[in-house]
Amino acid sequence: MRIWASACLLLCLPASASAAGLFGATHPTLACGDDAILRSLSDHAITAQQSTTWRKTLFRQGDCHQVTPDIRWEKIANRNGLPLMRRVPPVPGLPPLYFMTGDIAPLAPAGPISPLAERRAAPVPAATIDHPPAPDTPTPEPRKIHMPAPVIVQHAETPLPTDLFFMTRGFQKLGSLILTLMLAGGAGWVMLRIMRTCWIMARRRTASRLCLALAEQHRPMLARWYQQAQAAGGAASTAAWEMHVERFAHSTLIPALARRGRSALWPGIQKSVQAHITTLAAGTVRKPPVDPITPGFYHQDMNQEEYAAFCSQWIEKAGWEIRPPVATGLGSVIQGQRNSLRMLVHCWIDRRPVHDDVILQGIKEKTDSKAHIGAIVSNAPYTQEALLLGKKHRIFLLHHEDIFKFVSGIEVPDVA
Repeated sequence: MRIWASACLLLCLPASASAAGLFGATHPTLACGDDAILRSLSDHAITAQQSTTWRKTLFRQGDCHQVTPDIRWEKIANRNGLPLMRRVPPVPGLPPLYFMTGDIAPLAPAGPISPLAERRAAPVPAATIDHPPAPDTPTPEPRKIHMPAPVIVQHAETPLPTDLFFMTRGFQKLGSLILTLMLAGGAGWVMLRIMRTCWIMARRRTASRLCLALAEQHRPMLARWYQQAQAAGGAASTAAWEMHVERFAHSTLIPALARRGRSALWPGIQKSVQAHITTLAAGTVRKPPVDPITPGFYHQDMNQEEYAAFCSQWIEKAGWEIRPPVATGLGSVIQGQRNSLRMLVHCWIDRRPVHDDVILQGIKEKTDSKAHIGAIVSNAPYTQEALLLGKKHRIFLLHHEDIFKFVSGIEVPDVA
């Protein structure tokens, strides 16, 4: 850039603008187009420590030339403490050069003028005169004009970069591009996963609503099936009800989903839909019997419905507001409430010891109803596994003779 700036300055200045006269080198020296490179090559302490290849590289980069004392120069400017000189007369392709201050000196005013001026002021040779010369007069020899040796300017080749920073700059850009693409790809993948999950959830919600609407339409039929299954009693009632639900799903629900192109969603919503159908069928309002069964004492020939009514009357006598017992797969459920305290009592009558399956049923009913207190009342003793399971899940296992005393002493939810 400094060379181009000097060349522009040279073009802007006229040939007659120099008022400081002409200069010449005091001895064969070095002149460069870059002042910093000239200082480096002129410092013997630096050049002695560097190799020949390094000096040649700087020689090319700085556009340096060997200058002899017979070449005349004209001072253009003084930059960074070094004079900037141009050749007189100018040589095409040779830019202004920097000299060290001690290597250049002004020429005397009576020094030789330019070759063009010498040609104009030279006398006309005698051979060009019309009259012949005298016979004894010797012919003068023509004066030889000393022309300086031309300066050959070679174009400097740009050296290849050898610095590690320049060699790895391309890899740095490539690494940044790869990292950006990886981050963009990861963010896009996460967004796709989120959108796909939301889309599947929306489709499942729509499919569930369709199934529940169909279950509501067939509610009387489902209630009748549920009542028939409960009449079997025990584990057979649960198996019978599951068979009815499975038949209803394959005959009504799955074909309805297939007509809307959503039959593949059934495995994901099967459990929730079947649980809702069970709750819907069990909670169907039935007409109460004309003569409600309210026995005043316990006897061994009671059935499940009579035993639930027997337990509910003692809970009501203790000051609890109760709902009519609801038959489930295993026994009956009585819901009571007093002072914002909800209690769920599971009644089970059997001649065999109560196993852990009845306890699991009571735990499930308490969890579903979100009751504060859960208890199981039975006329039979409890097995060791049932006692451990009830203690683990804070379910009270009672005999029907202790139910009145238990519910009468409950005042706060801390009991559960």
